Amino acid sequence: MAQKKNQAGIAVAVWILIALVLLIIFLVKQDDILTILKDTEFFKHTIGSEPEFITKFEPKETPEKEEEPEVQIVIQTEKPVQREPVVEEPKKVVQTKPVEKTETAKEEPVIDDKPVIPKTNVKLYFVSISGDGSISRKQITRTLQKTNSPLTTAINALLEGPVLEELNDDCMTLIPEGSRLLSASVKDKVATLNFSEEFEFNRYGVEGYIGQLMQVVYTATAFSTVESVQFLVEGQRKEYIGSEGVWIGSPLSISSFK
Repeated sequence: MAQKKNQAGIAVAVWILIALVLLIIFLVKQDDILTILKDTEFFKHTIGSEPEFITKFEPKETPEKEEEPEVQIVIQTEKPVQREPVVEEPKKVVQTKPVEKTETAKEEPVIDDKPVIPKTNVKLYFVSISGDGSISRKQITRTLQKTNSPLTTAINALLEGPVLEELNDDCMTLIPEGSRLLSASVKDKVATLNFSEEFEFNRYGVEGYIGQLMQVVYTATAFSTVESVQFLVEGQRKEYIGSEGVWIGSPLSISSFK
């Protein structure tokens, strides 16, 4: 008898447990259960009408969960920048061609800054001595600087004597060394030539005096403005020159030596 009571107590406890579980489930899932009963019209089909708590029940709208947008995480790995090697362009060498002279180009004349000295040709008379001792005239033409006193220029050149080229041509002078022309003038075709005292002494004697006078007369009368020469020594007119006495008291011409 006691055993049956124990079994009955256990059975009651089980049913109570089941009821509690169902109650808990109902409380937890109340909205879902009521929603199902109302949607399926369970009581209307079983007992013929819907209980009031079913008809008044409004299922709670559960907010739909917004779908969270899928976040795609893209990890970009930066590639190392590959720098291209800098290639320097070779420097261009510009070659300039030399300027070629055209055939038509005319060369500019070279201007000489040196003043042009006018020249003139004069006749000078020297002497030549042959093997037997005879004296003869020797005419040469020399180019001299042109001046305003051509007679003076010519007589001074004569007093200087022959140059090397003329000496090689057997030219010599009988005018005493050191003789100088002190003055010269021309009037009525008579040239008055004033010599220094050295002109008065000739070591070759009479032939020497005649030779020196002849050289001066022929050189002077080569100019068209002169026909004769009046000799002076130190500004004095003398009748004779030298100890031998060669006449110089009057103008001498070419005819005086023939």
